[in-house]
Amino acid sequence: MLGPSSNRVTVHATTPPRLAVALCSLLGAALGACGGEGSPVPAGDLGIPDAEHGPVIDGDIDGDGVPDAMDNCPSLANRDQRALCDYPFPPPEPTGVVSEDAVARLNFWRDLLGLAPVTEDPALSRGCQLHLDYLQMYAADHGAPYHLAHEEDASLPYASAEGAQAGIDSVLSYGQSDVGGAVDGWIDTLYHRLPLFHPGLRRVGVAFEDRYACMLYRQGTDGSVVAPHPILWPLADALYTNPQFGGAESPCPTADDPLDAADCPASAAIPSIGLHGHRIAGVTSAFTRVDTGEAVPIFRTYFDGGPSPHEQMGYLDGHVAIVPEPMSTLAPTQYEARIDATIDGEARTFRWRFRVGGGVRQDVACDVFRRMNFDFARSIDVTAASIQARICGEPMFYRLRDDGTYRVTLEFDPRVGELELHAYDGSQVELGVPTVEAGVRRLEGVPGRGFIEVRGRDGAVGGHRLLIERL
Repeated sequence: MLGPSSNRVTVHATTPPRLAVALCSLLGAALGACGGEGSPVPAGDLGIPDAEHGPVIDGDIDGDGVPDAMDNCPSLANRDQRALCDYPFPPPEPTGVVSEDAVARLNFWRDLLGLAPVTEDPALSRGCQLHLDYLQMYAADHGAPYHLAHEEDASLPYASAEGAQAGIDSVLSYGQSDVGGAVDGWIDTLYHRLPLFHPGLRRVGVAFEDRYACMLYRQGTDGSVVAPHPILWPLADALYTNPQFGGAESPCPTADDPLDAADCPASAAIPSIGLHGHRIAGVTSAFTRVDTGEAVPIFRTYFDGGPSPHEQMGYLDGHVAIVPEPMSTLAPTQYEARIDATIDGEARTFRWRFRVGGGVRQDVACDVFRRMNFDFARSIDVTAASIQARICGEPMFYRLRDDGTYRVTLEFDPRVGELELHAYDGSQVELGVPTVEAGVRRLEGVPGRGFIEVRGRDGAVGGHRLLIERL
């Protein structure tokens, strides 16, 4: 993740030409019900929802007729329960070959969004390398720790027309240890993420040297390509969302004037939706924590064609983005983003959920020699908040060491096995029934000094994570 002290990134964007297209044939997957015979039926690729579904409503936020609590992908319409959100993690391991690692990392994320892969263009990469050479020589000439700019001073002997154009047509960063980290850093920002997730991006140039990174996208993007479906970020129904936008981006989404910000503070992660090729107007938004209904405070909601100068200049490029208040962050739980907008003259609602934090580990070792019960329960210091463990056939028992009242959340991967959450007071009397979501069980009001039991349903095994929060 980009941090304010170690990285600086900048980007320029242009507005692609608009195309008039039929809404249902291109965005029916999440914009509303689309009728008619002959509609395409997706093959079930990752991130690509059904092209036809009902209205978005409470309890069925993707409109596919499967209640959220029973839907394996609540945010992606999949009436037949194909595994559209069965995202593979982690990303591919680096090989040390810059061009291969950069393309593999970007294509990993694009594939999860149902977008076509990109290839490396050696001619574009040459331009990126020329621009990085310029940046390094400029920094050395001026005694600076680094220099990061898109433009080149043509009067300097190491400037070049090819490098200067590459700088303008690229996203840049400084401070990451490898090119895969640079790609992840761009994706965790806003204005850098958007061109990398353009549906018309097909070719990129890549360079990485001495912690400088360049990815040239503009010359490899067909701006006339429309979104084949809404492009949702964070990944719909993902378990792996980064909790924070690290700041230090230019333009700066968390500043009053994104184009003229002396400083760029961090904020909670920035949700966005890509609707390339369609007219966007009348946007409102909400960002909430699912388990408590607590609202994430919103700083701005930007959209392509909005009223501010940078929106009018095309920096949002077919997108709507919800920017949380500066210095906010997200807890390790589930959130929902909601955007209401007028798309091509019609009122539409988009709702999708994602979980913050890493995936639930399945490689945690089991203590096969110790059977746990009320007398042999693991004592929990509640300030630890998060516990990773694994069910290997026998139940696991925990005891809350501190006084107070708590919310206990059990997270697991239902593809591995269904787990159950039970809670008891200090006298071993069982408390209420937990709420149920796919891969989540939650109990409110668990007393301090009480017990928590995690067991596998019908002998299921698998990793799990317990989150404990004081109420």
